[in-house]
Amino acid sequence: MSVKYAMLGILAQKDLHGYELKSSFDEKVGEFWSLNYGQIYTTLDRLEKEDLVTYDRQAQDKRPDRKIYSITRKGRKELDEWLATPVNRVRALRDEFFVKLVFMDKDDPAPVLELIEKQKALYLKQMNRLTLQKVALKKQPKKPDTLTTELLMDAGLFHAEADIKWLTLCESKIKAAMKSK
Repeated sequence: MSVKYAMLGILAQKDLHGYELKSSFDEKVGEFWSLNYGQIYTTLDRLEKEDLVTYDRQAQDKRPDRKIYSITRKGRKELDEWLATPVNRVRALRDEFFVKLVFMDKDDPAPVLELIEKQKALYLKQMNRLTLQKVALKKQPKKPDTLTTELLMDAGLFHAEADIKWLTLCESKIKAAMKSK
């Protein structure tokens, strides 16, 4: 997901300053995607240069002026086009764990199997955390973004489950290869 379009989507709902943008981003997708303030401000600079956002200065007592960003007509058009376009690239297999597998010692499978167990435990913890959050979400009063949040949690659960299944397959193939030696 592009930070650019996430920020345009947030600004399409309401004009905000950088700190509020970060808070809104975290509220909407923070469980699945970490973003730091530096990324917010560099993206805002790029969006401004592309004429996709503009800002007004808001004076503050004893502090520098605050920039309140808003989406431009051009920004709204680009956001609408992005929203209507399907994602062509399926989920990339660009994961730190995959890189570790590539470089682990193939002659000594014990550390690989140990890593797989640890990784599966992390995915199970993630699934547990997401499940608890889904339960808590259902107890809260319905908000406009509740359905979207629940769908993202479902995606996180399905991805973690698929990763556990894949790790289990890796484990069984490594063990089978050990037996055949």
